[in-house]
Amino acid sequence: MSDADRSVLRPVLAGPWRLIGPNPDLGPLQGARERAEGVRPQECVDHHVFQSADGAWHLWGCIRHTAIGRLLYHWEAPTITDAPWRMTGELFRPDRAASESIDDWHDEDWLQSPYVVHWHGRYWMFYGGHSTGRDAAGRPATSRDSGADCQICLMTSPDGRTWTRHRNAEGLSRVFVGPGEARDPCVLQIEGKWHCYYAGHLPCRQDQPAFFVRTSDDLVSWSDWTVVHQDLALHPSFWGTECPHVVQRGGRFYLFRTENYGQARSHVLVSDDPTDFGRGESGRHYLGLFPVAAPEIIVTPAGDEYITSNHDLTGGTRLAPLRWE
Repeated sequence: MSDADRSVLRPVLAGPWRLIGPNPDLGPLQGARERAEGVRPQECVDHHVFQSADGAWHLWGCIRHTAIGRLLYHWEAPTITDAPWRMTGELFRPDRAASESIDDWHDEDWLQSPYVVHWHGRYWMFYGGHSTGRDAAGRPATSRDSGADCQICLMTSPDGRTWTRHRNAEGLSRVFVGPGEARDPCVLQIEGKWHCYYAGHLPCRQDQPAFFVRTSDDLVSWSDWTVVHQDLALHPSFWGTECPHVVQRGGRFYLFRTENYGQARSHVLVSDDPTDFGRGESGRHYLGLFPVAAPEIIVTPAGDEYITSNHDLTGGTRLAPLRWE
């Protein structure tokens, strides 16, 4: 590989934002939900965009502060350049029989952050199933006291439209648990091995937020976790280390880390090693801030790139063209 091929690239917005996923009308499930800290407006947060084999474009996103908590909602469009996309009314709530969202915050539903890959003729949707009802030592715990480990769950589809929850040997939809509040999966195949990047915190240490990675050969059985990025100097709060998104460009790997939704603050880091974007500090990996929140980068069959963002939380999910310089 030449030096030019390995030069560090920087993402650049190449056009205006347009709304693709409007904040949906959920009927009887419509927010806002009154909680101990007051009424919070219904908001669109972490999401994923993919294209099914029939050519349609799909957006699945997490809606928070609904009347029942957090759920996953679906929008669809015939082309990626449509705006806004059609609200289909399709949604997912936790499957309690699959042990999703056990004894969660304020007895809310709590599904989070979907991510879809297409492999071996099937679509695989990974998502946050939140509380497992157990802490890192296996003792009963609730998410109300931040003691419960959380889980990444899986459902699959033959066509990207009809979904069936995965069931493991225990009949549960999860593929792995923790550490801490495991959420926000990003799944990428690197040299034939699947890598799942996600947010969480060190066992029983919510003051130690980090990004983790696990690997798999079959998308079902995953390795133990390892820290792939941690830097409390960028933002010390647990909520300042969210929504990891990793892409490979020009022989290097680029990690987006959301710090603040409404302020559209995401840090960008670069590495030659997809398992190390700075542990303890970002150092030489740090590129700077990029004005997005919970970004997903999409490449069309024609090679055009787009990036999504949830900086307008009550407005919905937005999309803009992207280039690298």
